[in-house]
Amino acid sequence: MHWHDGERERRHAPDSFVRRGDGSAMVVDVRADDWIAPRDAEAFELTRRACAEVGWWFERVGTPGAVHLTNVRWLSRYRHPRCRRELFALGC
Repeated sequence: MHWHDGERERRHAPDSFVRRGDGSAMVVDVRADDWIAPRDAEAFELTRRACAEVGWWFERVGTPGAVHLTNVRWLSRYRHPRCRRELFALGC
C-alpha cells in the first residue's frame, strides 16, 4: 500500500493475505502490542480502512499466549524427517 500522509510518501506491506474457503479474504499484520510505534498504528489503521472498502477483513495479531507457543513448539518437532517414516514406506 502506498499513500501520502500530508508530508511525505508512505508505504506498508501487510504480513499475510488469506483467501478463505468461502471466498472471503483477510489481511493479517503481526506485531506485538508493545512494539507498535505511532507510525505503525497509523499504517495498521489505514490498512484496516482500505480492507473495509473492498470487503476484506483485517486483523492485527500480537504475541501468542505462553500455552499456544508451548504447544506450537512441541508440535513443530513432528516436522523432523524421523517422524515421517510411514510416508516414505508408502512411497509418498
